[in-house]
Amino acid sequence: MHRPADTTRPYRRLAFWLRCLIVFMLLSASVRLVLTIWIARDTPDDILPFAAAWLFGTVDDAATAILLGLPFLLGLYFLRKPLSWRIGKVAAHILLLLLLGLAVFSAVAELFFWEEYNSRFNGIAVYYLIFPKEVLGNIRESFDLRLYLPPIGAVVLAIYGFFLFRPLNRALAATMQLGEQKRALLLTIGSGLITALIIYAGPREPATSRTINELAVNGMHSILRAFVTNDSKYDGIYAGIDEAEALPLLRAMVAQDNTTNLAAPGERSIRRHVDNGPAPAKKLNVVLILEESYGSVYFEDVFQEKQRDYWRTMSPNWHRIAEDGLLFTNIYATGDRTVRALEAIFTSFPPIPGISTARRAGSEGMNSLPFLLKQFGYRSSFLYGGPTSFDNMGYFWRSIGFSPVLGQSDIADQGFKTIWGVADEYLFKEALTRIDQLAAEPGPFFFACLTVTNHRPFLYPEGRVPFKPGPSDRDHAAAYADWALGQFIDAARKKPWFDDTLFVMIGDHGPKVWGAAQIPVQAFRVPLIFLAPKYIKAERNPALGSSMDVGPTILGLLGLSYDSPFFGVDLRRVPRDGSGRIAMAHNFDVAFGNGSNAAILTPQGDVRPYSMRTGPYQLEPLKGAQLPELIRRQAIAQTQTAHRMFYARQYHELSGTAKPAN
Repeated sequence: MHRPADTTRPYRRLAFWLRCLIVFMLLSASVRLVLTIWIARDTPDDILPFAAAWLFGTVDDAATAILLGLPFLLGLYFLRKPLSWRIGKVAAHILLLLLLGLAVFSAVAELFFWEEYNSRFNGIAVYYLIFPKEVLGNIRESFDLRLYLPPIGAVVLAIYGFFLFRPLNRALAATMQLGEQKRALLLTIGSGLITALIIYAGPREPATSRTINELAVNGMHSILRAFVTNDSKYDGIYAGIDEAEALPLLRAMVAQDNTTNLAAPGERSIRRHVDNGPAPAKKLNVVLILEESYGSVYFEDVFQEKQRDYWRTMSPNWHRIAEDGLLFTNIYATGDRTVRALEAIFTSFPPIPGISTARRAGSEGMNSLPFLLKQFGYRSSFLYGGPTSFDNMGYFWRSIGFSPVLGQSDIADQGFKTIWGVADEYLFKEALTRIDQLAAEPGPFFFACLTVTNHRPFLYPEGRVPFKPGPSDRDHAAAYADWALGQFIDAARKKPWFDDTLFVMIGDHGPKVWGAAQIPVQAFRVPLIFLAPKYIKAERNPALGSSMDVGPTILGLLGLSYDSPFFGVDLRRVPRDGSGRIAMAHNFDVAFGNGSNAAILTPQGDVRPYSMRTGPYQLEPLKGAQLPELIRRQAIAQTQTAHRMFYARQYHELSGTAKPAN
């Protein structure tokens, strides 16, 4: 027999709301448990850091649950009349199902996000949510939703049916007690203030391991923090030094044996004259290929001098091309997203906390390689295999001097494509056509292109490589990308413009971030090859460098003398004794290293010390050892100065700093 709901028991609404919070916390704890198991397998550590992370994480779960739930608590009390109507009750149940579905789906998605990015939801998740078409298409092509959605739906219905359905009915039918509404308002204000303080002060970091510290934060808190964090602030948040000390230090960092300082004392600038000798008799064309997610992990054996068994690797063509080119074996990307590579390679600008300048208001007109080459008579064009609207990339390319900027809709033959764009072979086919057109006109040209295939869902045309494409076959997609690059270079060798063209090939970032260090630098390593057999001697160079050094190195290889505002340097002039430097950002942390030591700037205002080895090695915390003071000061000087220059528009073409030498 059906028992009528008890409408006399007080605080049914509050009891239902607390039940919802418990469900949220149990889902969060389930995610934390799975991540703990994964992390414990790879992180040798005692139980205390894990226990501390669980303690802080549970507090963060509770605070996040309360803060997110307060609007619904107010709705239960102050929308009492509409919720008593039949349509109001139906709407309440539908809203409950939708929110519960979102919570369960987000918990599952967080596990997949961790598998891909070795992190809680962060800025990457935020930026992808801005482009729902690409994200939803990527999910559809990468995962068989028929396998995942039914279990998710079953969990949602089970929680709803067994734990929430009847309590919601009782809450909606309950009578309001005298003063209950007022007490609910006071509870909302009081708990809101307390939880807001907890959220603002967090997340806590109880361990030296980055991955263990990820356990101490709630996933929803993490993504909300990425949404609202003001990344335009540096001073007062990160470690700083006096600018009178920072500027000379930074100028010394970019000085080389062919540079002369042009900046006045006290001027916030690193302008210097770069003397690359007399003007060349013939200006070489430049073709730059930015390979999506192509990290050093795909061809470590290329660094072995005696390695010749290329066809057992995922990158036989990179190996083959490297034999004829200048290969740099210790290059690190400045971030784990393509927009970071665009910032570094084309504007030679170092990473500052938060998002890339390619996505920030005010990036228009930054000093850039296209702007500078234009003053030497170069025409610049960019071709992307996907839609140029994604991630603000097309706008950024145009704003730094590329014209025309071409995207997927401009590619004539789109024989195979995913949600991200056309397969690499069709991009390169279009590239050959476009380069032929540029070469037919007088004057040198700078042509750049960005591939898309080596990205989830890792699909490509069959029959090109001896592997079957599949949504989880990351290495096989890399093999296809390698094949397509080899086909392009082989076709280019037959062109009349090949001998007078400098080819530059570099990975935009590594395929996956992994490791316990605050910034997993080993995952940022990328290959870099300069190919111009008629002009450049083939060799392997182990100098330590960054992707922001690509532009100055190109200008050096072209033999162009100029006045430089760039943070990058000519890699050929970096001593091979380990005195180069790298810089990279991950979320809101920034790392600076010299191959032996690394300093990491955090938004807590500290500078964390690490020892560093070049190659596939993680940073190791310096325990009982002192971080060299020079590294600490260099890390601060570069990041602080870059941040101030960007927001004061002192690193922009309008300032007239990038120009050819007279």
